[in-house]
Amino acid sequence: MDTKVCVVPVNTKMFTSVSLYCNCVFFRYLNIEDNLMSEVSQPSDDKIDLFELFETLWRGKWKIIVTTLIATLVGVAFTNVKANLYKVSTPIENGKPSVFIKSIPLNKLLENKALNSYVITAPSIFNMLIDEFNDYEIMENVVSKNEFVRQSIEDLNEGDKRKAVIKYAKSFKIIPPSKNEKNWMLSFKWHDNKEGSRLLSEALILTLIKVKTMLINNLDELATSVEINIQRELESLQQEISFISLESKEYNRKRILNLVEQSAIAKELGLELNNLDTNALAQTSSSGFLLNISSNEVPLYLRGFKALDKEISIIKSRSEEEQLLVASGYLVTKENIRRLKGDFSAFYIRNSIKLIETFNPNDFVQFDLRLADIKSPLKEKILYVGLSILVGGVLGALYVLISNSYRQRKAVLSGPQ
Repeated sequence: MDTKVCVVPVNTKMFTSVSLYCNCVFFRYLNIEDNLMSEVSQPSDDKIDLFELFETLWRGKWKIIVTTLIATLVGVAFTNVKANLYKVSTPIENGKPSVFIKSIPLNKLLENKALNSYVITAPSIFNMLIDEFNDYEIMENVVSKNEFVRQSIEDLNEGDKRKAVIKYAKSFKIIPPSKNEKNWMLSFKWHDNKEGSRLLSEALILTLIKVKTMLINNLDELATSVEINIQRELESLQQEISFISLESKEYNRKRILNLVEQSAIAKELGLELNNLDTNALAQTSSSGFLLNISSNEVPLYLRGFKALDKEISIIKSRSEEEQLLVASGYLVTKENIRRLKGDFSAFYIRNSIKLIETFNPNDFVQFDLRLADIKSPLKEKILYVGLSILVGGVLGALYVLISNSYRQRKAVLSGPQ
């Protein structure tokens, strides 16, 4: 008996990344004695069937919904546990230069005295504010009086209260500018943005008042220091005058003693008048060499006892002041004393304190919390919940696709039954 057989080539490919169904078509062999049945599969192409993918996701929709719901509940729980804080920030800048115009004369005086660290400018005041604010002493004092803070720490011991207050105080910051920015920023996190703004404003005002007080105290201490230094220098110069006076008296006594001795010699030799020929002090020897003889090397008695006695009389008749005038170094020292006595820098510095007292510390820096950027906790909650829904949906879809792909692979590997 002749037999006709239809043969179909088989080409099976597995895709584990997506779910693909293998369509099996059964063909019967015609006129086969044993009526055997064979299973052959259609060749698949290398494309993802979007309709089939959607169909798979639709069949697993309840799994996706449950996963999304669980993730959403987790997100909601997290936002409820997490503190609901407003995030507020606004720029803070140096005060206007016009605020410090009145301090220009004082600044010039301080610069001339090489006291640049005491110069009052907008940047120097701003740096003082930053240093004092970052000390957190004032901010701690402000938040410790807040009713919300007092209620939140009332059950803690003293040590934990202190730590909690510091933590609350550090919620308020002055942040330096980043690489792409030029302004410092006032920033805080608080459960009530209006209350937080009030606390920050209060702390800043108190800090600026402290900065003003520090300026006044620094200038007062500086004036006192200048006065003390001037007084010390004057005392030193007066001591130097005393030394010059003592040296002058000793020199005059020595000079008079020498003149008396030389006068006695002149009287003994009968030399009444000057017998010195100054032209003869420089003579040319027979060998042609010039002989220079200093007048200091010539005995004084050659001047005659009459001149020597007159010089003795003049020296003895000089007053103490006249003796000092001819003393070496006296005039220079006296000039330095006059200069110090005419130094009124301490007086000017103290006068400037009255000027600083008229400054309004609120003008030392520029900021406006009414124009602050406020990030509401509600927006943050919505963001967290939205992310939870998205993550839950993605995880649910991945679970459906992977589980479906696993079942298909298992079915193919087990083969036809």
